[in-house]
Amino acid sequence: MSTTEPEIMSEGTTTQNHQPAASFSRVAVILANQPGSDPDLSNSLLAAVGALPLVLRTILSAKSAGADRIIVIVDPVSGPAIRRRLASTRRLPDSVQWLEVLPESAISIAVQRAAANAERVELIMGDRSYHPSLYRTASEWDGDGALELVSGGALVGLTVLSRDLALDLVRDSTSKIGSLEDLHEWIRTRHASKFGPTVVYCQSVTEDMWQAIATEPDRLSAEEKLDRWLVKPTDGIFARMNRRVSIPISRQLIKFSITPNMVSLFTLGVSFVSGLYFAFGGYWNALIGAVLSVCASVLDGCDGEVARLKLQVSDFGCWLDTICDYLYYIFIFVGMTIGLVRSTGKTSYLTWGGMLLVGAIATFVMASIGRKRLSGQRPEQYLAVWQKKAESQMSNPLAYIGRHLEFIIRRCFLPYALLAFALLNLTWIPICVGAVGANLAWIISAYSVVAFSTKEAKPGTLSASSAAAASL
Repeated sequence: MSTTEPEIMSEGTTTQNHQPAASFSRVAVILANQPGSDPDLSNSLLAAVGALPLVLRTILSAKSAGADRIIVIVDPVSGPAIRRRLASTRRLPDSVQWLEVLPESAISIAVQRAAANAERVELIMGDRSYHPSLYRTASEWDGDGALELVSGGALVGLTVLSRDLALDLVRDSTSKIGSLEDLHEWIRTRHASKFGPTVVYCQSVTEDMWQAIATEPDRLSAEEKLDRWLVKPTDGIFARMNRRVSIPISRQLIKFSITPNMVSLFTLGVSFVSGLYFAFGGYWNALIGAVLSVCASVLDGCDGEVARLKLQVSDFGCWLDTICDYLYYIFIFVGMTIGLVRSTGKTSYLTWGGMLLVGAIATFVMASIGRKRLSGQRPEQYLAVWQKKAESQMSNPLAYIGRHLEFIIRRCFLPYALLAFALLNLTWIPICVGAVGANLAWIISAYSVVAFSTKEAKPGTLSASSAAAASL
């Protein structure tokens, strides 16, 4: 072993002793120094993908995934124009730092700037579009050596360096690394031969998870993939059917200064009007209310789609959407109850409606507690986490019933069922059945809070099936 290795380890240890771990930050370096090659796409870095300049989408995605500091590498020629263009959007995070350097040594200089206080360094090509999960993979990885995302045996443009490896690159004053391919070669040759084998975790990703953009057809491919990324893994057949309408609507909405929260509140207004028509009573009013309920169901997907397209996802927006969902049920079922009483004169429906309302509110409360405990700082992941937990306890009757019947009360299915009942003039059925179901739902939700609220494994650890370690 080389005599320089103890010095490296000693220096790294000394640095860590002088700076507590709490001061380390996750640094993302965006390589934005590659202009496009298509005359119709003068600069791929500024090409609009999801109504955002591509490099801005990369910056915001890295920030959303947890990067504390963001360093954007631009070349001295096109750099000023890129900075002005992005500044005009008023979406740049305060943590962005700009570095104008020549491409030949861009990575070497960027890592030198970032490594001193970095827990790890993420290197991301700015002329590519990535699925959000890839940013999270890079941000949460905490292994030794390096993580490289590859597709078809080639680098996709997203590499993560551990703190020790980044510091080692800084100490190699002779290296001039300008690309991720150069960095890969540096690790393979110099580092492996001089300091012993370095573990590189190569995680394979499919072509559908990313898109390099150098031409206009590339940009169009990126837009198509972005639309597919809007579909959630938890979407069922009715949700996917709604997406066929909601995504084109969301694509038009992002052209304007419309925020996801505005969409949520507008959808809430449609829900209120739907409940109002139900409350008027009569066949045709109930039918109009059911149609408006379906419209609210379709629009319910738009707020999240706009948030993901414009990268304006927030905890507040998630909770606002949840509250609007809860109010939707209250508006609809209260309206249906009042309408039935007015149409039939039977006050017994007030009892059924009251039972439903009590059960629904209890379910909302228990579900809110469960969302906080199960998904923590990622409230948008609640349904996926809950489904996974329920599937692991299918021997329990409550978990079994909840997992197989939860789709009935989701906003992507229930409005279509209400429309069918309204067409048949049988709106009393969802009220009576709902009164029983809502009270069963809160019991299942309470069970979920108790049984599923266990300590989660540390996030970001790559499983053996998703990452292979190779010694270079």
